[in-house]
Amino acid sequence: MAQVLRMPTEAELPGGPRRRFVEELFSYYRDAGRPTLRAISDDIAGKSQFDAFTVSRETIRKMLRGLTVPLSWAVVNAVLTVLCERAFIDPDAEYHTGGFGDDTSTRRQDLRRVWNDALDAPPPSPAPPSGWGGGASYADEPPF
Repeated sequence: MAQVLRMPTEAELPGGPRRRFVEELFSYYRDAGRPTLRAISDDIAGKSQFDAFTVSRETIRKMLRGLTVPLSWAVVNAVLTVLCERAFIDPDAEYHTGGFGDDTSTRRQDLRRVWNDALDAPPPSPAPPSGWGGGASYADEPPF
C-alpha cells in the first residue's frame, strides 16, 4: 500500500519562497484527491501536449515534499495541468487573489510567480547532522 504523501512541516521545510511554492502546488494535489504519483506521471505521459517529455514519480514526490524546484516551467505546468484536471479546476480561469482592490489572476499565473520566486531564492541551508548544534551534548565524545 502506498504511503500517504503529506505537506512538509515547518521544521522540514521552513517558511519562504520554496515553502510557498510547495503550499500552492500541494493545495492542487489535495483538491485532486491525492492521486498516486504513478497516476500523475501516467496522466502526463498520456497527454499529447506533453509528448516531448515525461515527469517521473520521484520528481513529482520531490516537488510536493519541497526537496526540489524544477528548473523547467514545463515540468511544473504539466503537474499543475493534470492535478487541475483531476480536481475539475480550470487553471486559466481568473479569480480574485484576495489582495486589495480588484486583484485578479489565474491559478497558472500564481503558480508560475511562486515557482519563479522559489528559483530566485537562495537554496535552503542543509540541516545539520543529527546531534549537532542546538545544545547537543558532547559528553559522549572520546577525548582527543
